[in-house]
Amino acid sequence: MQTLRVVCYLNQFFGQLGGEEKADIGPQVVVGAAGAARAVQQVVGAASTVVATVLCGDNYIAEHTDTAVAEILNLVAAQQPDLVIAGPAFLAGRYGVACGALCTAVQNKLGVPAVTGMHAENPGVDLYRRQVYIMQT
Repeated sequence: MQTLRVVCYLNQFFGQLGGEEKADIGPQVVVGAAGAARAVQQVVGAASTVVATVLCGDNYIAEHTDTAVAEILNLVAAQQPDLVIAGPAFLAGRYGVACGALCTAVQNKLGVPAVTGMHAENPGVDLYRRQVYIMQT
């Protein structure tokens, strides 16, 4: 059985880069599971491998959405994933919007399935629920 290649997208907080003081950090990639993506690796077990964790600050993506999504998309594409998992964003609005935008781009431009998780009241749910599978958190 072939293992799935998974790429996780996290903001600066869940990627363990820092809090609001690091929210302006641009996109970067870490090989393997970093931050909260380690929990994803534990859940998927031997069936999948988190090959990379892509990180970006909430302010950076909110203030440069089109550019940031394009940059992140290039980082994701380079990892040749079978699946992208973004977040979960819970009730964090900027993070939820970023997760939705990225998942939409991954599906539309890379043809790779993508999923995210958000609280029902996250603004990203209203913006992306018709384009992206969003699990309730």
